[in-house]
Amino acid sequence: MAQAAVTDVRTLLGPMAVGSVLSGVAFGCAIVQTYSYYQRFPRDSGYIKALVNFEMALQTIHLVLLLASLWHMVVTIYGNPGALILFPQYMNVTLIICGPIAFAPQAFFIYRLWRLSKNSALVGFCCMLAACRFAFHLIVGITASRVRDIALVIDQWRWCITTMFVTSIACDAIVAVAVTYILRMQRTEFRRTSWIIDKLIFYSVATGLVTIGGELAQALCFWAMPHNYVWLGFYALESGLYTNSLLAAYAKQSSGRSCGPHPFL
Repeated sequence: MAQAAVTDVRTLLGPMAVGSVLSGVAFGCAIVQTYSYYQRFPRDSGYIKALVNFEMALQTIHLVLLLASLWHMVVTIYGNPGALILFPQYMNVTLIICGPIAFAPQAFFIYRLWRLSKNSALVGFCCMLAACRFAFHLIVGITASRVRDIALVIDQWRWCITTMFVTSIACDAIVAVAVTYILRMQRTEFRRTSWIIDKLIFYSVATGLVTIGGELAQALCFWAMPHNYVWLGFYALESGLYTNSLLAAYAKQSSGRSCGPHPFL
């Protein structure tokens, strides 16, 4: 069954190559945003700077391992398409570290929701979804590092991968919708205040749609074509989307403080 899954090398190597290139582009965007953040807000909170450094450090490791995996698949095992069914060890490590890369931005956005709503039930539910997603992500990564046969991992752990997608999409969607609704309820007749809130709504929706769109595309490809690497191509890009969403939110949050106090900022 595993060998039967290897039907077209183009659907195996192509998505990984495209995903690696797009991941490199996302990494470049993250570097630009990080540099701009430190230039514009050198006195920002040490906690925020630590999280930015954490994200960029893991993102750098992620990209290096991703390129090493692509090299292994394209060069090291060239001419042996049957070997493509096995996860490279570099890819296994990438699968594991993508968990905390995505979890940190989700935790930050949930924290912002808490500052806005003070709704313990809603925030607790979002925390549960993010924690479940993180746990299932680690389970899939550790399982892949031990089994290595991608077809076997997909067949035996399809429920775990599906749950990971569903919880992640649900968490991001609930946070984005809740923040948008709460901000809209805070609009006033003062034009400047309403203008600030409208910009916050725009950035909240935009950052949410970026991660939701990436996860949804990944999930649809996995459900429709589980035994090729098309969904893994989106997976390679996923962590970069979360990092850039986090950095964009930080930049907007820091620049907005000069416009006046707001629990969102």
